[in-house]
Amino acid sequence: MCLQSLKPQDVSGYYKDAVDLSRIREGKQRVNILPYEAGDIMKTGDSLTYPGKGTLSNGCLCAIFIILFMTSCATQVKKTVTEQRVTPPAGQTVKKAVAEKEMTCSEHTSRVFNFSGIGVMPYLKLAFYDMDGDGLTDMIMGGKHGRVSLFRNLGYPSVQEWQRVDGFFDGVHAGAFSAPAVGDINGDGKPEIAIGTGGFSSKSGRILVFENKGTVTRPEWTELTDLKMDVGDDAAPAIVDYNFDGNPDIIAGNSEGKLFFYRNVSDNRRMTFQRDTSRSVTKSLDKYAVPAAVKVKDKVILVVGTSMGKLYRFDLMKHSSVLRAKKLDMPSVSKRFLSPAFITLTDESSDDLVIADGDGSIFYYHNVKNNFSAWEKDHELFNNRLIAGPACAPTIADIDGKVCIVVGNIDGTFKFYEQVSTDNGLPWLEEPGVLQSLKVSGFSRGILTQWQDRELLITGESNGDIRAFRNTGTRSKPSWKEQSGFFRGIKTAYHSTPAAFDLDNDGNWELITGAEDGGLSAYRIGNTGDGNPTWEFIPGIFDNIRMRGFSSPAFVRYNGSIYLFAGQEDGRIRTFRADASMSRNASQGNARFPRFSETDFLKKLKMNNHSSPSVRIHDGSIELISGDYDGNIRHFVCNE
Repeated sequence: MCLQSLKPQDVSGYYKDAVDLSRIREGKQRVNILPYEAGDIMKTGDSLTYPGKGTLSNGCLCAIFIILFMTSCATQVKKTVTEQRVTPPAGQTVKKAVAEKEMTCSEHTSRVFNFSGIGVMPYLKLAFYDMDGDGLTDMIMGGKHGRVSLFRNLGYPSVQEWQRVDGFFDGVHAGAFSAPAVGDINGDGKPEIAIGTGGFSSKSGRILVFENKGTVTRPEWTELTDLKMDVGDDAAPAIVDYNFDGNPDIIAGNSEGKLFFYRNVSDNRRMTFQRDTSRSVTKSLDKYAVPAAVKVKDKVILVVGTSMGKLYRFDLMKHSSVLRAKKLDMPSVSKRFLSPAFITLTDESSDDLVIADGDGSIFYYHNVKNNFSAWEKDHELFNNRLIAGPACAPTIADIDGKVCIVVGNIDGTFKFYEQVSTDNGLPWLEEPGVLQSLKVSGFSRGILTQWQDRELLITGESNGDIRAFRNTGTRSKPSWKEQSGFFRGIKTAYHSTPAAFDLDNDGNWELITGAEDGGLSAYRIGNTGDGNPTWEFIPGIFDNIRMRGFSSPAFVRYNGSIYLFAGQEDGRIRTFRADASMSRNASQGNARFPRFSETDFLKKLKMNNHSSPSVRIHDGSIELISGDYDGNIRHFVCNE
């Protein structure tokens, strides 16, 4: 029968659709007759078998749209289904719609990737002080975002339980690249905080001082705007009484590697600092000098870190004016943007040293002889976070019965981790030798899969290229050879983020990639006559899906559905679902790819910009991991 002869009761009695037949005839309304997608176009000769009503022909060639009405507790909710264009096969029997199950996810990052409670942040600047007067040294953290955060010491440094206290430093702001220093500058028994500012902030180079007008448990921070301290660009202060007059002073570094001294000349009425030119350094340091200082009896120990990964020590005596540097060689320390801070944590009689770096790693060194010359690295303290580098893009895979993670990052290199059983510490073992020979142009993402019985690493990079590297060796002795021309003809618009997944259930994976513009593209394998495949673009699958920049896809089959998890620039992970039964094996004829609609069950989850998800099925659940621009990797388990 034709649409002109279709009666309202024929539709509304079987579906929950409200249909205006006059608008259908005029071409103003589309209706969906399952199992086809919204907006299906029927070709000549196609027909639909309609239960009890005979056959619905395509003589009208009408495009159809659904308006679903669902009633719950006397409240009617209207839902519009996204339009898709597909060609339905002839003779398909119409079926009733199945209600979509709700998906819920729980986070397990603290048990899988980060035991410490300290999130990863590039260009860390740390200070340590007992902020709440409980006798335990707390941690104050600044970084590239310009914010300042408090992490309270819960009293168990051996297991590193630090508790973030949200809102403690409300009112303290630095624009960008905050560098905190803490001390009781005015002698009122409550700490003040000095913030160095940097980056592209209009305040870059200034040292801002905030006074607590509240209590140690309910602080009220007020900026002392009369203070004028400016060191040029990228200020990083330390608070110490360097002239031995009993008043805390300020020593600050800047982006040119220079040190500045400010003497505390405050009186009972107001806090004041005066530039002190009587102190000078005998040589220029490297770029981006960050000082840490502690007063010990008759001298001040000053340690300065730099962007080149060097550390310098100065000894300031009471009457010294010219400062001479002594280079410190610290074992196993990072090689860029070092930020030192003194701390008393494990031994009240020892001033130990904590060093943060540009990637967000934190290293703890014991002052073993309490002479500031012999240092011993602690391999447990601050070492229970997986630090994979900025702009990290992890992908998870099962290889030879083992769970492995490949992590690409901002510099184009790759890290390889294998999951291990352990009673103490992170359950991940880094194997540097597996992928250390590989490097792409930057912002790398790597997918491990199989090709012709060999491991194949598919890589994306900042210039949009997608490359393939084949392991011609073994796992213990890998030998990666690039398969030149493997992805010939495929080019994305910068920042390719490949994924390999069998969309049509034919036993062969398709290549799906995201890009800087937020779009997704899919390609299927053609012939492989010369050893390399040819690739055919698959139109239509993701035409109606676009992320808000820098899309990063991951796919999984679960309970009769195919789920797409897609990262984007603002840190959200958006979710889409397709009926897995709608994808048919090409060898069975009528090859068809799934149609995705947005479910958005992760709308409350947000990474710190540039989310990069990866998924797999584990113990009957969806295991989701995601990296972000700061270098955090988080872990979730999702179930219907």
